[in-house]
Amino acid sequence: MDRDCKLFELVEKRRLEEILHGFTEITGVSSFIVSPNGRPISEEFNWSRLCSDYCRSTEAGKRLCYQSDHYGAEMSARFKKRVCYTCLNAGLVDCTSPIIVGNYHIASFMCGQVLHHPIDETTANDHAAKIGIKDTDGYLRALERVPIISHERLDAIVDFMGVVTKTISELAWNKYLSSKQSRRHMMRIVNRVSDGIISIDKQGRISMVNNAFARTMGTRKDQIIGQYFSTYLPNDASLEAFRNVLLQVENEGHGRASISLTGVDDREIQAHISFDKDRQERSNSAYVAVLRDMSEEKKLETLKEELIGMMTHDLQNPIVSIQKAMQLLGSGELGPLGAAQEKLIKLSEKTTRQLSSMVMDYMDIYRHENGKLRLRKELLDIRDIVRESVKQMELIAGEKEIVIHYDPPPEELTVMGDRLRLLRICLNLLGNATNFSPEGGTITITTRSVAGGDVPWHEVFQGSAGNRRHLPDGGQSYMLAEITDQGPGIEKGFERAIFDKFVTGKGPGASHRRGVGLGLAFCKLAIEAHHGFIGVKSHVADNGASNGSGSSFYFALPADVKVIFDSMGMVF
Repeated sequence: MDRDCKLFELVEKRRLEEILHGFTEITGVSSFIVSPNGRPISEEFNWSRLCSDYCRSTEAGKRLCYQSDHYGAEMSARFKKRVCYTCLNAGLVDCTSPIIVGNYHIASFMCGQVLHHPIDETTANDHAAKIGIKDTDGYLRALERVPIISHERLDAIVDFMGVVTKTISELAWNKYLSSKQSRRHMMRIVNRVSDGIISIDKQGRISMVNNAFARTMGTRKDQIIGQYFSTYLPNDASLEAFRNVLLQVENEGHGRASISLTGVDDREIQAHISFDKDRQERSNSAYVAVLRDMSEEKKLETLKEELIGMMTHDLQNPIVSIQKAMQLLGSGELGPLGAAQEKLIKLSEKTTRQLSSMVMDYMDIYRHENGKLRLRKELLDIRDIVRESVKQMELIAGEKEIVIHYDPPPEELTVMGDRLRLLRICLNLLGNATNFSPEGGTITITTRSVAGGDVPWHEVFQGSAGNRRHLPDGGQSYMLAEITDQGPGIEKGFERAIFDKFVTGKGPGASHRRGVGLGLAFCKLAIEAHHGFIGVKSHVADNGASNGSGSSFYFALPADVKVIFDSMGMVF
């Protein structure tokens, strides 16, 4: 058992003082609890005026009282039973009984401040003079009020005190066993987690580590405990990050940082660490931290970067080469083609366009997730973008005898946007509409300028991929585009999910799933990067039946050029 164990850590102080109060009410004598060195640690009940007002009113008197109580506590702990003795200060009779937990003396129950026989005036004056009491008359009057109790009566009281002390000791022991079992159980859990867990004391030393942290550092736990955490920081940058995160913890209660650590083999470990204050009142620890070894993640991130580089160069370039070759063959410059050959070349062109679009969608999603997506904005007429997308899709739609109908409005629909990405948005939406439309169907596209307050946005964007609370409600002009097909529609409750990565839709009556689920995810991030909104309204009945009117995909882009420039921090 820990020799520094404190009684009030095992038995609530309020509960102990309730026991003391009850004991005093029954017996009529004083009672209190002292530490092993004789210092009071509880409230003092029913103390005589002689002790409170005189014996402990001078420094000499206090010193004698503490020596006396220490003597009594030491004697009772040595014999492990209650002891009565004459106090060293005023000659009163005091009694003590040890509170022992796991063979360790952690406190003593004191009672007494009584006499078996009155003390004569000469002896009393000597006691008062020894501790420097000036008011000897008051001292003698207080001595006269000290209770006179027979040996038999005091023995009965002290026997009762022994029973109470034994009960307190058993309560403390049971609490200690329960707490120890809980700590062991907690440490078993802590040692099983894969992340490193440590605690740091107020001097910056490591006071506890789990197995995962020891494995990360490549050494045993006992060789880490007691070391300053800063000794494992290999450079000034990590030391500065550690100081900053501790400052953040002091101000906010918690903090996070990315730091480097050095193991015993001088291996540098990239780690992400989260600090919190240790809020346990009796804990010696100032901070607790969870540390995750990011070394493997860093390696994977490097591999991921290399893979992206391969996709942007080693994969995209061959796709472009194939496209150019197919276009050259299809032009007839290398010789006339038969009907079967033309059909095969058109199929190849379609496939390479789909593959190229898939690679670009993936690239933009990756850039967006890593904060590297950059838009090359310019003033555009959205009508030109839609016309170009229709032109590119007409050949593919024609294979299913699908008609794409777009009747652009006469007025310009100017937006500030990235031409290539807006074109890919339209191509992706048209591609989905073509894939899911029946042969001989019609795809209708409409574009118009609207004011923010003139559209029931929550109805139009019922499948909004963004936060619906942030849909526009007025004060801003928008370009609103709608692409409606005659396919099976989107299943109810699935409208938002189709804008997530690697999610593909399957409407009522659809025979198979199509695509890899990147097209709509790209549309969502690209539209939102333009400060716009995207959503879908499916025309599927509540019972899941399709009425053949398909789905309508909407996207809205800010059309007020001044507002666009202002949001970019530019003067218009």
